[in-house]
Amino acid sequence: MFVVIMGAGRVGYLVAKLLESEGHDVTVIEQNSERAQELSLLINGLVIEGDATDPKILEDANIKQADAFAALTGKDDANILACILAKNLNPEIYTALRISNPKNKKIFEQLQDLKKYFNFIISPEEIAAEYISRSITSPGFDRVLFPKEGAEIVRFEVTPESWVAGKSVKELNLPKDSLIVAIYDKKGTLIIPSGDTRLPERGSLIIFAKTGVLDSIKEIFERKKSSE
Repeated sequence: MFVVIMGAGRVGYLVAKLLESEGHDVTVIEQNSERAQELSLLINGLVIEGDATDPKILEDANIKQADAFAALTGKDDANILACILAKNLNPEIYTALRISNPKNKKIFEQLQDLKKYFNFIISPEEIAAEYISRSITSPGFDRVLFPKEGAEIVRFEVTPESWVAGKSVKELNLPKDSLIVAIYDKKGTLIIPSGDTRLPERGSLIIFAKTGVLDSIKEIFERKKSSE
């Protein structure tokens, strides 16, 4: 896949490095000359110094041949305009729009006339705030957030002292808005569980659940055998 990225800040740089590590071709457009020069030494792809809201710069980045365009600067207005221009130059391109102001994100998700220009809208600031908030109010496990759906993927460790160790999934009586999607034994072997699957004495498990039931789930998996 060939991806054009607008913005060489922290987010743009990390996305570029991740895409390259997965074997994708990346071109980055950065307006700041010093940052553009610095980035050219850090990634394998082409770095173009220029303004991605200028159609000529987008064409110089081969936007018409690109599979995806990600506008990742901290400036909402510029990101929005660049995505619209990218779609006009290449109607088949997949566009990812970064919005720093969560209020703007909600507006663009609701306006049908604008949605056609943005395949994916994300607010890293909103996700980070949500993650920190959840980690403070419900600490104790690794998590991946799905803010829009009101759900999370969380990971719990199982030890021989855990109340759940050796029990079957159906014995746990988990809340209805939760599902164990994967279990790993102490050797790291993946098990896709059914109700009769027994949890290992030592290992970990992945749960997909609505945010509202996480406290109940945490109580179950942090319970020790001595507390029965």
